[in-house]
Amino acid sequence: MATLDGFASTVRHSPGAERRTAFVAGRVDRAAAWLADRLGFAARVRLSVADADDWDAVATVPLYGTPQGSGDHLRVAADDGWFGAELYAGLRPHLGAGTVGRLREVYGEPLALRPYFDLVAVHELTHLFQDQVWPAYPGMWIAELHANLAMVGYAHEVEPDLLPVLRAFTSTVDDLPVEAAPLRELADMERSFEHGAVNFAWFHFRLTRAAEELWAAGGAEVLRGVYEHIGAAGGAEHPALREVAAGWSGRMRAGS
Repeated sequence: MATLDGFASTVRHSPGAERRTAFVAGRVDRAAAWLADRLGFAARVRLSVADADDWDAVATVPLYGTPQGSGDHLRVAADDGWFGAELYAGLRPHLGAGTVGRLREVYGEPLALRPYFDLVAVHELTHLFQDQVWPAYPGMWIAELHANLAMVGYAHEVEPDLLPVLRAFTSTVDDLPVEAAPLRELADMERSFEHGAVNFAWFHFRLTRAAEELWAAGGAEVLRGVYEHIGAAGGAEHPALREVAAGWSGRMRAGS
């Protein structure tokens, strides 16, 4: 993989992906600077924009097309990849006509989901900020909620034109029946992929909705508050986390 200079992050890319890499690296630089300002910490960032041939050499899981971030390394696909199309194929049988129509309005026909997954790169970038400060892993739902809160905040404050991109795919959660996503308790998110990508996506989308509610109520103060709380070896007792957990349980009792 070649190196691309001119960015704050250390950037590598697969052959022929220079233009795509420059686009991704520009957003990563913007998002990293925004996160550093909001969280009070500047993370080390290595970015790899890899094609299918190089993906397995840089990625931790073989889901080509969805970004991955851990340690100081962010990995982003050099093209659409196969994961987004496969996930949508799993979602599609459960989606109503109104949901499909909204997806087409935002992503076109056939659906071009790359803009959504490119925004997920901000979520995955946030995991680098977590990994380099948090003394221990707080549990998947907490880490994923915080990363979604960063993704939501970035869209609101830096690239608001991406809010429809964020919300349209997230809205598919409203159509998913229990048989499509049988695991629904927060503690079960860790093993949801055992039931397939759709069940994991159900958690991710629900936590995105929760992040939007937290951002609307407290904005960047909540983002930094949760970050510093977990960084000080705190856990789910943080007020924002308690709020999400209580609301989650209430919705489960109501059957939603």
